[in-house]
Amino acid sequence: MAAELQLQLTKFAGPLDLLLHLIKTQEIDIYDIPIAQITDQYLTYLNEMEQLALDVAGEYLVMASTLMAIKSRLLLPQSKVEQLDQGNVEPEDPRQALVDQLLAYQTYQEVSHYLGQKAQQRARYFTKEMSALPKQPVQPLPKDLVTTTEMAAALAHLLNQQAQDQAFVNQTIDRDVFSIEEAQDWVKQQVLAADTQQLKFTALLQTPVSREQVIILFLACLELMKNKVITCFQATKDDEILVSGEVVA
Repeated sequence: MAAELQLQLTKFAGPLDLLLHLIKTQEIDIYDIPIAQITDQYLTYLNEMEQLALDVAGEYLVMASTLMAIKSRLLLPQSKVEQLDQGNVEPEDPRQALVDQLLAYQTYQEVSHYLGQKAQQRARYFTKEMSALPKQPVQPLPKDLVTTTEMAAALAHLLNQQAQDQAFVNQTIDRDVFSIEEAQDWVKQQVLAADTQQLKFTALLQTPVSREQVIILFLACLELMKNKVITCFQATKDDEILVSGEVVA
């Protein structure tokens, strides 16, 4: 057997790596390891190493002692006291802990090999550096136009005020009955029906009877502003937000 074990320590990452090599090359069932055979081969390999670095030898010698301990437990007969203590329970296989370690290490090897292949594949590609995007000119809003943030603040203020006044009726509104598209049509009708085609934002949102309807109408206003169907503006921050049918280019 010694002649067959032409091994070098530098080829292995550790004692588990060496054990897996011995198991695979001899096509041994990892779940039913012949401990006596593997232990003898493992010790033969260590004895053949004329120069074993002390910083590396430690972990290999620990594994050797573990293998010999398992071999001894398998060879020694079980005492009558141990048999009585265990009763009908099947005794634990002393090899199980080692098998678990080998399976975990084998999984680690497979994952490491897979990631290594992916790294090699990725190394074949070259990523283009990010190009500098051309600066887009920022078009400032006209002085009186409001932003979506200011619109949202006005909505929050209105909802808080309505909640304090208990003006909302607790009921569920079906989305199909009052969709955003229908709300957009309703807002356009209200703005066009106003004398100057201008309407206070708060007045527009006071008509609905539920919080859900208010929010849907608010979203409808934002969509109309985005599509340049209506314009929302205010003279100063303290003034009311006005909704107008006249769109600013």
